[in-house]
Amino acid sequence: MSALKDLYISQEITPYLPSTVRADLCRQLPQSILEKGKEVRIFMPKFGNINERRNQLHEVIRLSGMNICIDDTDHPLIIKVASIQQARMQVYFIDNEDFFQR
Repeated sequence: MSALKDLYISQEITPYLPSTVRADLCRQLPQSILEKGKEVRIFMPKFGNINERRNQLHEVIRLSGMNICIDDTDHPLIIKVASIQQARMQVYFIDNEDFFQR
């Protein structure tokens, strides 16, 4: 039997957005799951105030180019990834100018 895999989706995670209680918790929870030996994938919106250069975000070509359909309108998604080196976790960012460039 294969090990369970966890998908964790959050609105904010430190260090990518300013530290708040929620952002800190949203980083610690998947890290504790990972430390127990489970596989974790983390997704969050790529808001406009997240600095791509400083956080070393890069596009995941094989995942980008997907569309999400909302109210009969296709919206293209760009998927980017960055690593939290201290925790050995990767965070995937869902980028779409219509929704997240505030």
